[in-house]
Amino acid sequence: MPSWKINLTIHQDIIPIVEEIMGTLDEDNPPTLCDFEIIEDDQIRLLEAYFITKPDIDLLKHHLLDVVPQIAEALTTLSLHEIEEKDWVSESQKFLQPVDSGLFFVYGSHDKDKIPENRINLLVEAGQAFGTGQHETTHGCLLAIGDLAEELVDTKTPKIVLDLGCGSGLLALAMSKIWPITIMASDIDPIATETTIENALANQIPLVDTDSGKAGIAAFTSDGFSDPKLSQAGPYDVIVANILAKPLQEMAGDIVAHLSEKGTLILSGLLDVQEDAVCQAYKKQGMTLVKRYIRGNWHSLLLRRQNVK
Repeated sequence: MPSWKINLTIHQDIIPIVEEIMGTLDEDNPPTLCDFEIIEDDQIRLLEAYFITKPDIDLLKHHLLDVVPQIAEALTTLSLHEIEEKDWVSESQKFLQPVDSGLFFVYGSHDKDKIPENRINLLVEAGQAFGTGQHETTHGCLLAIGDLAEELVDTKTPKIVLDLGCGSGLLALAMSKIWPITIMASDIDPIATETTIENALANQIPLVDTDSGKAGIAAFTSDGFSDPKLSQAGPYDVIVANILAKPLQEMAGDIVAHLSEKGTLILSGLLDVQEDAVCQAYKKQGMTLVKRYIRGNWHSLLLRRQNVK
């Protein structure tokens, strides 16, 4: 079945009452509403309303004029559009190009004919959780993990690592492909946890219990380190946290407390202008910046404890 979209350009002050009136057109299936800035610092907005049944435009105009008479001129911009039913996941996949990120090649099933032989290949479909490798933060983390893998190849394999705020689980998948150990993957969003499990299975990576000591991914939902399974499994030799600058700063103490003495942190989800504040938060915890990975305006950081060889 098709869906329907109404466009209307109006003053921002009357958006709430217009949205309320639009909601009365189909009270059993209220529309999804959003508005956009047209000109920076202007007060005129583009309002979009999405309906699953065709709305009665004449009735809408009548109600609007009755309640908000001053909207008469704005109603000349009102338009109704039918939206063709599509498989939007498949449509989005058409625009997701493979990501060649150093050691790793991330692809969707629609690009399976492009898989190279000289990369670690990771299958990740477009889905509800963040992390298909397209975003600069994920790309930066993959580069950092690749560098870390090369650095440790002649020394010691980590005993246990953590992908904190795992999203799609892509970074956990990447680490599981280079280290035959337990990879802990946690996220506050249960959809992310489910997506990580699905992606692990799609890449033939075993799902393991947190205390099994076996190679594979242990994925579960947790708000930070609140789940005892997460805190008790450490200390971690590698913690990757691709979240946002503010939670990275707020969680600095907790994250470092669960890192082993010679462990490595990979932090991402921060803009270039936020790097100093994030680094200061971790410097207070005894960490120092070793390397940064710059992708556009986004930075990914590799840190270790100060004065630890």
